[in-house]
Amino acid sequence: MPKVSVIIPVYNVEKYLSACLDSVLNQTFRDFEVICVDDGSKDDSASILSCYAQKDSRIKVISQQNQGASVARNRGLDEAKGEWICFVDSDDLVHPQMLSIIIEQAEKNGVDFVQYKHKRMFGQSAEILPIEGQNLKGKIVNSPALITCKKKKYANAFAPYAKLYKKSLIGNSRFIPHLQFEDYPFAYEILSKKPKTLYLDVCLYFYRILEVSLCHIKANPQQIKDYHTGIKHIFGIYEDEKLYKEKKFLIRDFVPMILKHQLGRCEGADGNAKQVMFDEFQKELVDLNNKKLISFRGHRLFRYLIYRKLINKA
Repeated sequence: MPKVSVIIPVYNVEKYLSACLDSVLNQTFRDFEVICVDDGSKDDSASILSCYAQKDSRIKVISQQNQGASVARNRGLDEAKGEWICFVDSDDLVHPQMLSIIIEQAEKNGVDFVQYKHKRMFGQSAEILPIEGQNLKGKIVNSPALITCKKKKYANAFAPYAKLYKKSLIGNSRFIPHLQFEDYPFAYEILSKKPKTLYLDVCLYFYRILEVSLCHIKANPQQIKDYHTGIKHIFGIYEDEKLYKEKKFLIRDFVPMILKHQLGRCEGADGNAKQVMFDEFQKELVDLNNKKLISFRGHRLFRYLIYRKLINKA
């Protein structure tokens, strides 16, 4: 049984896939499997995966019709055999010492969850320097949901990459299928379990910035509906009275941030879509207000006044 399962959802990334796979296979730590889920790629990604799988028995390729990253990651979780789980996006790179460092640190500190830093990569490659173990700095917390999502140091808090999960921590938790911005509901579901968490102050993941990405897809009403679905999922979990402190924190920290993103998308929409998006946003605001999830604290005054105006006009 492999120590770690590295799950890679793949969709139309022939230009970057080989570099990603090479960075994973060149790890100094060797006891891992790589589960590549080809989500119906229409380019040469499938052929590249097949070639790599023939050369390295640690690679397992699963093919499915295009259903999105959530379903692909879930399929990977269903197939994973490792004690630990690590997600990598198929156009990114990882440090050759990544698995060695995070496994050693996880077991040394007896934690269930490790989060480490990532760096944005705008070109074809990144400068990757050796890391000396004695230079590692970390912080252990027992309720990571209380770590502010506004701190730049932990700005990738929602993304599944740049993290190591104990498989038993994930359990039956899964990404919501067919949801845009599916990362944060899964992230906060994991954090609701209050895992003993190690924050490592070391960059081990290199995130490639592409011209076309989900974050830059043209604003549309479905995005607002999906945000609303994700928020309802999170607060459905945090209704548990044992998570009272975490829920209060999310109301004043997470909700302002997620509403700010949505307001920006509404204001940046074109033509008729703009009004439709504001209509959907208004429905969401009314729902969240009725559930007492919108508090004055945490919001910029001008944005809070916009939210109140939309709620009062409903």
